[in-house]
Amino acid sequence: MALLDRMRAGFLKKRKKHEKEIEDEVLNELENDSEEAFVNHQNFVVKKMKSNQLTVEEACRELISTNRQLDRRKIEYEQVTAYLTDIQLIDQMTDEEKDAAITASLKIAALTKDREDIKSEQESMGSLQRRFFELHEHEVDEGIHLMEEQEEFQAQVRNDLRLLDEEKVNLKYEERYYLEKLSNLRTAVYLIIGAAIVSMCFSLFMYTLYEFDILFLLLFIVFITALIGTLIFIRYRNINYALLYCRKQQGKAVQLINKVKVKWVNNAATLDYLYSKYNVMSSRELVALWEQYNIIKDNEEMYRRSSKELDHYGRQLVKVLQNIGVHDADIWINQPEAIIDPRELVEVTHGLNMRRQKLRTEMEVDEDMIDLATGNIRDRIKKHPEEIVIVRQLLEPHRIRVDLE
Repeated sequence: MALLDRMRAGFLKKRKKHEKEIEDEVLNELENDSEEAFVNHQNFVVKKMKSNQLTVEEACRELISTNRQLDRRKIEYEQVTAYLTDIQLIDQMTDEEKDAAITASLKIAALTKDREDIKSEQESMGSLQRRFFELHEHEVDEGIHLMEEQEEFQAQVRNDLRLLDEEKVNLKYEERYYLEKLSNLRTAVYLIIGAAIVSMCFSLFMYTLYEFDILFLLLFIVFITALIGTLIFIRYRNINYALLYCRKQQGKAVQLINKVKVKWVNNAATLDYLYSKYNVMSSRELVALWEQYNIIKDNEEMYRRSSKELDHYGRQLVKVLQNIGVHDADIWINQPEAIIDPRELVEVTHGLNMRRQKLRTEMEVDEDMIDLATGNIRDRIKKHPEEIVIVRQLLEPHRIRVDLE
């Protein structure tokens, strides 16, 4: 069973990994598609701006949209820069500060792993099933005991029915055997009577033809016939008594079978009710679910304790990081591996640098777009001064000012 559990766990792990890879691939495709669509749109707008094909409304909307986007990117750029500054501070910690931070981070990582394991176990039981056990905690043990008793009784009844059916079949064979014996005895009686009549006729024929004294012969024939007849009668009576007893036993067997069937039906109805109530197929399944529920309850208590410990060590880590001047110490609770392993910290630094470089490039593009949009608006106003009202109506609510002189 342990080997089977490990194989099943390995299969589920591979399956989840495969599903995660597919999900990441789909998300990357969507991100690439959306980014490509944005770039195409941006190139199209730039082309129209350079050729002065945008209306004043379109130019204002592009200016508003790009300003918003530039503001968001500036905020994000400042955050990334602050994170990189924090990483430098973390990297420059003293040995004492580093030991304290690593100790707290190790605890946080271990507790987070335990909580993830507990959470996956919590999800293994359906919410409806769990809710049912919560409502019927006080009667589940009694239900298990009753279900086991009924299943044991059902097994006994099934065994009794099997034995009674076997007995009934044996009695049927025994009845057929006695009926065949009686039939053979009746045939023997007919044969003996026939033989006696033939012998007597033969004796009378001999007496008529040769005048032999046949008295003793007739007496002998009668004696032998009577003796054999008596033996056959006794045998017939014994077999007939045995046949009557066999049929009587058959009647009793049928009555017992009917009684046992009534017990079977009543017990089956009770079991069906219990199975339906607990939504299981057997007491064994109910016991397994009940044990799983109790494990989940224990895990919930462990989860609560680990939450307190996680909060405790989280505060310790935050205190260490705040003491060295880290501006956003809370985010490191979610990535303690970067504190523990310098290679992870290098990976985080590399990712932030790449992100900041990309933001810088995108901000430059946004600034160029703003210049183009502003130039388009100025050109439109020079050609159509009356459109200045439209420009002010569109830009002033967003606190965007364009020098139209």
